[in-house]
Amino acid sequence: MTGGVVVRRLSEPREFMEAVEVQKKAWRMDDYREAAPAHLLRALADNGGLVLGAFAGDKLIGVSYGWPAGYYFYSHATGVAEGEKYRGVGFKLKSRQRVEVLSAYGVSLAKWTFDPLQSLNSRFNLARLGVIAREYRVNYYGEIRDNINRGLGSDRVKVEWWLTSGRVVERLEGKPKPCLKAMKDLSPTAAYGVDYKNGVPVPGARRREEDLLNSEVVLVPIPRDITAVREASREAALQWREASRWAYSLLLEGGYALVDNVDGGVGYTLNILWRAPLGRILSGQEPWRECGGTG
Repeated sequence: MTGGVVVRRLSEPREFMEAVEVQKKAWRMDDYREAAPAHLLRALADNGGLVLGAFAGDKLIGVSYGWPAGYYFYSHATGVAEGEKYRGVGFKLKSRQRVEVLSAYGVSLAKWTFDPLQSLNSRFNLARLGVIAREYRVNYYGEIRDNINRGLGSDRVKVEWWLTSGRVVERLEGKPKPCLKAMKDLSPTAAYGVDYKNGVPVPGARRREEDLLNSEVVLVPIPRDITAVREASREAALQWREASRWAYSLLLEGGYALVDNVDGGVGYTLNILWRAPLGRILSGQEPWRECGGTG
């Protein structure tokens, strides 16, 4: 899928200017106010930071940048230009970032934030890269005006990418896959139901907090496409933000970790929160991914 795409460090002034355009396209910005400017990216690259670009031939189509922060590396943003998404470019950028961080910075942990109401971001971060999240931040950046985040606030989870853990190694290799039977055998508890209003999925009734906190595994439904929900009904989108904020805040403060994303029903997916020792989580031995070879 990414044949011919080369990932390397950016070095030339022209490349940093192109990186601004990639950000604008990746987040569908109406202007440049939300993009990191070229001079900042150049300064970052020349002063201990890491700025990577994904090239298809001579064309820059993806960018990722971050910097060392003591005992971990902070990866602030990774974006792929609209029209180039969903073909493995982001995965290739993060894979190269992992190699660079391990070799150049001597740390085995990276951190960043993402919005756990965004289903594709949840799938990419949790299921494909193997990050975990144990912190939830309400409106972390304030209002962001691009066309992905606009109108929803900027709630984020702060993730941990344990670069050499069994969990991350297995995720990067694409194994093992989630197992529906194993998930059912766990009898997980859903934080709330999913209803439909005029064909738009909306969060349903919430489970009692004590029921959730007594479950080893809890499922948090999120819309498959929150942007489409927002365009159909701003009220429905805000209901999703409120319901998921309640669930994540309660569960992460209660000792759970956000660890996976799997398919749900029509119009939604499920983020999985698991209360288990960190060592077990990082081992990659999630019970819903243990099918005993039966699929």
